[in-house]
Amino acid sequence: MDQTCARCASPLPASARFCPACGEPAPAPDATAADAGRAARLSAAIPANLAAKMRAPRLTGERKPVTALFADVVGSTALAEALDPEDWTAIINEAIGRVSEAVYRYEGTIAKLLGDGVLAFFGAPVAHEDSPERAVRAALDVVAAIDAYAAELRADLGIEFAIRIGINTGPVVVGNVGSDLHYEFTPIGDAINVAARLQAAAPPGGILIAAATQRFIAPIIDAEPLGPIEVKGRSEPVDAFRVIGLRSAPGPTRGIAGLSSSLVGRDPELARLREALETVRSGRGRIALVIGEPGLGKSRLVSELRRAGLTGDDLGWVEARSRSYGMTVPYHVLLELVRSLLGVDAAAEPAAARATLDAALSDGGAVDGGDDAASLAHLLGLPGQPGHEALERLEPEALLTRYLGAVRRLIARRALGRPLVCVIEDAHWADASSVEALVRLLPVVDEAPVLWIVATRSDREAPGWRLVGVARDLAGDTLTEIALRPLSEADSRRLVENLLAIDRLPDDVRVAILAKAEGNPFFVEEVVRMLIDRGAIRRTSDGWVAEPGIADMDIPDNIHGLLLARIDRLPEDAKRALRVASVIGRQFGVQVLGDVLAAAEPR
Repeated sequence: MDQTCARCASPLPASARFCPACGEPAPAPDATAADAGRAARLSAAIPANLAAKMRAPRLTGERKPVTALFADVVGSTALAEALDPEDWTAIINEAIGRVSEAVYRYEGTIAKLLGDGVLAFFGAPVAHEDSPERAVRAALDVVAAIDAYAAELRADLGIEFAIRIGINTGPVVVGNVGSDLHYEFTPIGDAINVAARLQAAAPPGGILIAAATQRFIAPIIDAEPLGPIEVKGRSEPVDAFRVIGLRSAPGPTRGIAGLSSSLVGRDPELARLREALETVRSGRGRIALVIGEPGLGKSRLVSELRRAGLTGDDLGWVEARSRSYGMTVPYHVLLELVRSLLGVDAAAEPAAARATLDAALSDGGAVDGGDDAASLAHLLGLPGQPGHEALERLEPEALLTRYLGAVRRLIARRALGRPLVCVIEDAHWADASSVEALVRLLPVVDEAPVLWIVATRSDREAPGWRLVGVARDLAGDTLTEIALRPLSEADSRRLVENLLAIDRLPDDVRVAILAKAEGNPFFVEEVVRMLIDRGAIRRTSDGWVAEPGIADMDIPDNIHGLLLARIDRLPEDAKRALRVASVIGRQFGVQVLGDVLAAAEPR
C-alpha cells in the first residue's frame, strides 16, 4: 500500500526510503516494537561525552551543513524470509549496533532508523569543521566491522551478509534534541535523498560518495571516479566516487589546485622560528609555541620553516598531528609521534612494523635497547616481543613510565649527530593522556639538541593548552612564542593577487573577497576557491573576469562548518548574543546590541 510524505504530501511507493520530491525519510514499512527497542538501545549506547554535546545546543530550526551517511543491508528481504524472525531481529540489532559504534566514534549521530537501514549525520546537532572526513572514516570502519560480522555469520549460519553506504554533503534544518537524544530535522533540497540513492547504487561492501563530499577530502582518500549517476527525483545526474580507502600519505586539505602563493605577511614570525632552529643547530634544545585562531596559517608557517631549514641530512624532522575526533582516543598523539620517530607506517602489517622498530633501535646501538624495544612494541600494540608479558603485569603509571623512558631515549638518540625538530600540530585536539605524556617529554630539550614546536589554537579549555603553560614554565626567557594575527589589508590583497596570478583583478572582486575573509588566509583561499568553483570568477585568455552579483555569494561550506563548530562551543548567553548581533548587521554600537538583547528578554 502506498504512503504519503509527511512533509510535502507526495505519494510514496511502499518500497520508498525517502521522498523523491523533497528528501524526507519515509516511515519504515516494517516499523515495529523491535524498531523502538533498537532506538532505545542506541540512545543508551551513546558515549557520555557525545550525549553531553548533543544536549548542549538549544536548536530552534537552525540550518546546518551536514554530511549524511546512509547505510543499508544488502538483500535484506530475501535474508529475512529465509531466517527465523527472532534470529533476523538479533542479526539486525547486532549489525546496527556495530554501525552505531563507528558513527559515535567520530561524533556522528543516528538521525533515523529505517528498518534495516541507518541514516547518520555528521555536523548536526554537534557541529564539526571536518564532517565529510569524519563521515568517510566512519563508513570505512562500518564496512570493516560488518565484514568481520559477516565472517561470523557465514561460519555459523552459512549466509552472506553485507552492507552498502552512500554519503553526501548538504544542508538540513535541525530542531531540538529530545530527552531520548533524538532530534527533528528537515531536509533542504535533495542532500539526504542523494545519499540514499548513492547507497542503493553501491556494490555490496562498497561506499559511494557524491562530489559535494569528495571535494572536501580528495587529498586524504583514494577514490575511483564513477562519473555521473542518474538519481531519481533529480533532473541532473550526480557525480559519484567509490571510496577505496585512506591514502597512506595524505596531502594537505588546504590550498587551491593549480593556484599557489608564497608565504605572505609572516616574515617576522618565520625569522623567529629560524632563529630558534639555529640555536638548536648549535647544540642547545629549545621550545617554540605557535598560537593562533583557525585559518591564520600555523601549519603553513611550520611547513615554511621545514622547507627553509632542511639542507640535506643535517636536520631530523618528525611530526605528530592531533585529530579533531581523537580527544577521546588515549595516546593517539603520542603514538603518532613514536611512529614518526621510528618511521613506522600506521597501516603497516605487524611483522613489517616490528622489523622497522628493530632496525631503528639497532642502528648505532641503543641505550637499554632490549627494554626499550619491548616497551615501544607494547606501546604500538605489537605482540611477540621479549618482555611483553612482564609489561602486561605492570600498573598503568609504571607502564607509562616505561613508555616515556623509552620514547625519551629514542628522541635523544635521534638527535645524536644532527638536531631534531619534533612538531605537535593542532595540540588543541590532543587527548589528555597524550598531553600528560608530552608534558613529561618536553624536558628532553635540557639534554639534547631538540626543537619542540607546539602549534595550537588559543583554546584555554582544551587539554592541550596545558602544554602552553608547561612550555612557558620550562623554557622561561628562552621560549619562542609566536601569536599569529590576521593579515593586514595590504597582505590580504597580495595573497589574492598571488593566488590569481594577476595584479589587474577588478577592484569590486578584490573588495568582495577581502570583506568576507577579514585577514584570515584560510578564508581568503576558500572564498577564492568558492568563486572559481561556482563560476563567479573565471580565467579567460585576457585574464580573470567576474560575473555580476559576486559580493552576495554565500560563505563556503567548509568555512561555515568551522564557524558553526566554534559557535557551538560558546556559552548559551554568548550564542544568543551572537544570533541577535547577526540580525542587526556587520557593524553596530555595543549599546545597540545591549538594547536589543534587553528588549528580547522573555517577560
